[in-house]
Amino acid sequence: MQGQERLKKTEGAGGGEPVNRAERGIDTQRVNKKDDMPPATDYKIINRERDTTVVDTSLSIQKYFKANYLRKDNFELLALHNVGMPYNKLGHDFQDFSLTPKLGASAKHFNYKTKDDIYYYETPTPFTELYFRTVLEQGQSLKSFFTTNLNPRLNFSVAYEALNSLGEYVHARSEASNFSTSFNYRNKSDRYFLRFHFTSHDLEQQENGGLTTESVQNFVNEVPEFENRASLAVQFQDAFSRLWGNRLYIDQEYILVRGNDSTQNNQIRLAHELSIEDKNYAFNQEDASSYFGPTLVNDNIRDEVKHFEYQNELKASYKQNLLGKFEFAAQITDFRYQYNAIYVQEDGSLIPNLLNGNLYSLSGIYANKIGDLSYKGEAKYNVAGEFDGSFLKGELNYAINKQTDVNAFLSVSSRAPDFNYLLNQSAYQNYNWFNNLDNIDTQILGGKISHKKFGNLEASLTQIKNYTYFGSLGEIESLEEVFTNVKALQATDQDVRYVKVKATNDMQFGVFGMHHSLLYQNVLNGENLLPTPDFVSRNTLYYQDHWFEKATFIQTGISFKYFTDFNSTMFNPILNEFVVQDFTNLEGFYNVDLFFNAKVRSARLFFVLENATGLFEGNTNFTAPGYALRDFRFRFGLVWNFFL
Repeated sequence: MQGQERLKKTEGAGGGEPVNRAERGIDTQRVNKKDDMPPATDYKIINRERDTTVVDTSLSIQKYFKANYLRKDNFELLALHNVGMPYNKLGHDFQDFSLTPKLGASAKHFNYKTKDDIYYYETPTPFTELYFRTVLEQGQSLKSFFTTNLNPRLNFSVAYEALNSLGEYVHARSEASNFSTSFNYRNKSDRYFLRFHFTSHDLEQQENGGLTTESVQNFVNEVPEFENRASLAVQFQDAFSRLWGNRLYIDQEYILVRGNDSTQNNQIRLAHELSIEDKNYAFNQEDASSYFGPTLVNDNIRDEVKHFEYQNELKASYKQNLLGKFEFAAQITDFRYQYNAIYVQEDGSLIPNLLNGNLYSLSGIYANKIGDLSYKGEAKYNVAGEFDGSFLKGELNYAINKQTDVNAFLSVSSRAPDFNYLLNQSAYQNYNWFNNLDNIDTQILGGKISHKKFGNLEASLTQIKNYTYFGSLGEIESLEEVFTNVKALQATDQDVRYVKVKATNDMQFGVFGMHHSLLYQNVLNGENLLPTPDFVSRNTLYYQDHWFEKATFIQTGISFKYFTDFNSTMFNPILNEFVVQDFTNLEGFYNVDLFFNAKVRSARLFFVLENATGLFEGNTNFTAPGYALRDFRFRFGLVWNFFL
């Protein structure tokens, strides 16, 4: 396929997991020898950058790590007490270089699929994937996916996922309903390519504000009458948050000049991208609570904001074997961030209900390869519009030998804070603001060494000027006072400097294996603004082999996860953001999971005893201030692929 020429690993999710040969368990890629079906490698998955991978039906330890609600390895995340709730971050990644401010409510977006999360397909026969996993109490997590080629040049896919989980604690139900469909088309001459997708998300959560101070003590002291977690008192029982939205995306490309050989030498392409997205976020509460400070109304609280974004981009690229590939683009973005009414404060000042305008951007990409050395440069600049912004990144990759790759990069960016830092309205008096904030300036220097046998070692140094965060003002003497006065703040008097080093290794010794992930972090400056644990580790020992005359491939073992103490941020349900606080510290703890996985044909089964430490040590740990760690649970999961 000339329009999708690159074949390499991507961090995919959705129907059919992209293959990574280093992650593969002992398996055959033949789908069905008896019926002589096409091999799984003929089922192609194409990402937004046109990199192509293939369906992988094997069972590996990485597949076990991804058998969760997000379908991603959550090593650097710490889940709150119910499936579908936000995740506390144990590590940070600042490589988000969008020059357009986002809606905000970032804690609500963990399972909100972006444009890069949607994939396109080419399949010789219809392909289906079903995902199921039990939740904590009364409900289930289901995800289904189907794709087929209507003809060799036209493919469509459809996916739907649903979540309903009551949870262990009172008023903590999670619900989700996400739908997506995509089309992938190329014409007979292989000169015109069209990709289209539509997504619809609806994520809803009952909010209880976490445990009260008294309940925290009863939980820590393991008072027997509160082993039924529904008996523990929470801050309130009448609130919920909801994020919902739709997106329409079209990407089309035309090869204006084919080039003069199979390497696409002297090829010229024209491309066009259109994205239209409408989002809504709301926090509702029946009766006002002193937990969030003074209010403007006493009941029927409804804080709702709407966000609309329209992006239109034209691109042109030229490839020459000696000089490399050049790409230029121009983009227009129209945005609107809106509340229902203008708010007049007690001092007579106005908080507007609308931020809207346009951004005009120019960007370019240059990439080339000389022998085993490849390099790439990217730049983007807002030339006009409501917000200034720029981004520059350079990247080098060198293949030392067949076993070892070295990568290094440097990025410099300047972007406006998200909209909820600039403007927020609420029925709670202290949650109203209209700020004029400086751009966030971020510099990142990083690198990675990858070895097929010894694993990966990556490191980065990040410096952030005008770091923006949510913080609690005033003296705090109890858990109930943390959120009475929360503001959007900007550190203009100090930079944040953050060092991150991460090592991963997976080694096989016959039928035995071990996988290790170790993360070291150090906030050299601004530790009070970016609280992180110094160490996070996950160590997994496992056995895997074929059983029953190779009819079943099994994998079983034990996984330890540990992190050190840190002054964790605290989840705020009004903003759906994590807020910096210095009232309470989150003690580090280790967690043990016992698992038994099996693969039968194209079905993978996952059985796990989660938080097995709770069986012999009890559970007195927290994942965020006021939010307790999940108790011991036996959970079952299934991923089943069908090739028709």
